[in-house]
Amino acid sequence: MKRWIVGIDVGGTKIAASLGTIRGLLVAKRVLSSRGGAQSTEVIGELCETVRRLLNERKLKPQHILGVGLAVAGAIDTEKGVILKSPNLKRWERIPLKKILSRSLHMPVFIENDANAAAVGEHCFGSGRGVDHFLYVTVSTGIGSGIIANGVLVRGTSGTAGELGHITVVPGGNKCQCGKQGCLEAYASGTAIASAVKRALRKGAKSRYFNKIRLNRITGKDVTLGALRGDRLAVRVRETAADYLGIGLANVVNLLNPRCIILGGGVVEKVDHFWHPMLKALKREAWPMALARCRITRSKLGSRVGDLGALAVVLSACRNSFE
Repeated sequence: MKRWIVGIDVGGTKIAASLGTIRGLLVAKRVLSSRGGAQSTEVIGELCETVRRLLNERKLKPQHILGVGLAVAGAIDTEKGVILKSPNLKRWERIPLKKILSRSLHMPVFIENDANAAAVGEHCFGSGRGVDHFLYVTVSTGIGSGIIANGVLVRGTSGTAGELGHITVVPGGNKCQCGKQGCLEAYASGTAIASAVKRALRKGAKSRYFNKIRLNRITGKDVTLGALRGDRLAVRVRETAADYLGIGLANVVNLLNPRCIILGGGVVEKVDHFWHPMLKALKREAWPMALARCRITRSKLGSRVGDLGALAVVLSACRNSFE
């Protein structure tokens, strides 16, 4: 019986290849640089070699593997297994990754958008287990989400369902990296939070904490740490971002009426001064009847969501093929 799965989480700076069981137990992991500007052939060759080493360490062969699952940020043709465009991999456009990997590794390969993969991972192993209607939202450098309805991942006609980061919260507002204006991602993501602090400092805002950091090097993580240390500017900026996120989530609650919203990513982890303003805005803006039975919770998978999401992509695909 095939009890093993290879999961590959393709990030902006690194690619993590994990070996796991069908029950979601991660037993081995190797990490390599994704070298975002490198040619795809170079990185794919290294990735294939990394997967082979993972298997060799456990004395496993391709026939022992249920499949290889990949979680990749960007636009994915999941049916054909083609990376259409990825913000993390600048030179990876229209790459038939499924065909390349399956031929090289001699194993079934399944590819999914990273936020969708995370939602499937939560459904299989995390806070969404046993819940058939929920939204997974990741708030980190950007904002992404995956929708599970009736126990099934919702991709939409073009595979772009769940682009929560690109709903408009301020018409004509801040420019988003997508080229549009006023997107939620331009107000509530880690990148947006860092930009808001920089703007405030340029306008003369005072902060002992940020005075120790070069202006052009301030990150969303720096703002989180500043807020934890009580820096007033950091707290104020994060609370404003939390309010915008609450508005965005209220729109989703009104539209989809989910049973649960699962939040993950560095921006929303642990820090109460972000969590409470977000919930306050959500309750203020959402239709009470739609919100009444909706539970808001943090991801149980935490930093493992990418690895386990990639494993879950294989389980979901294999399960669907038998239904």
